[in-house]
Amino acid sequence: MNLNIIMTVLPLLVSVAFLTLSERAVMGSLQRRMGPAVSGAFGILQPFWDGFKLAVKEPILPANAAAGIFYAAPLICICICVASWCTLLLTDLSIGGLFLLLLSSLAVYGVLLAGYSCNSKYAFLGCLRSVSLMISYELVISVVILCVILETRDGNGFPCLNLTETASQTKIILIPAGLLFYICSLAESKRVPFDLPEAEAELVAGYNVEYSSLGFAVFFVAEYGNTLLMAALINIYFLGKLNSALIAAIFVSFIWVRGTLPRYRYDMFMQIGWKSLLPVALALYLAQASLGY
Repeated sequence: MNLNIIMTVLPLLVSVAFLTLSERAVMGSLQRRMGPAVSGAFGILQPFWDGFKLAVKEPILPANAAAGIFYAAPLICICICVASWCTLLLTDLSIGGLFLLLLSSLAVYGVLLAGYSCNSKYAFLGCLRSVSLMISYELVISVVILCVILETRDGNGFPCLNLTETASQTKIILIPAGLLFYICSLAESKRVPFDLPEAEAELVAGYNVEYSSLGFAVFFVAEYGNTLLMAALINIYFLGKLNSALIAAIFVSFIWVRGTLPRYRYDMFMQIGWKSLLPVALALYLAQASLGY
């Protein structure tokens, strides 16, 4: 089992390196400029040199910061990320989907502790935004997963639903549910246009503004690991099974959204969650329940 965990963690770390490379390349293409092409063929070594540069930097503890919580916060985030991937790939829990939803809800505590322990107003505002984001959009994701469970009649493990197969009335209803899940995945992974916890123009860098060296790198790996996890969940819940090509395509679409849309204001961000997405998700759930039974 320990070997299985290692074989899950190592590919995750390597994939994060190539995710950053692909994001920089796609963003360069969208903006009609050169992407990373300095180290290695097509810049393939650039993420590893960037990681090495972060590793040799001096870790700096802010004045009046709570040292124990400050160093524990990134470890909490990366541990929850690894536990989520292990739950998805290695375990066969009878309530695997709900347990994974629980783990994703716990991830916000690492961000909350990071912002609280830094003794920085920017970091604290960023962590408060992360908490409000989690409360607002986690509820919509839960309702959408209930819609999938109603369609598959399977509450065990990870109910798989392939929307590309034969259409029915209930499956047609789940097409907008999949779109809601996609939008909430952007919010859960703090991607544009929902990257308010890390808004550079307002909060410098958000909750991790005071982190350097390996602390910043661990936050970075956890964030991209969670983004890849949300792409995998979209694949499982709405496209039938895990498929690496589809996961890569979903991640590229995340990058495309980042290069296309602006960042929302905080009031718009809350209105979208509570006044738009949640009522639509509840309406879809009621329609799914009435047609399914």
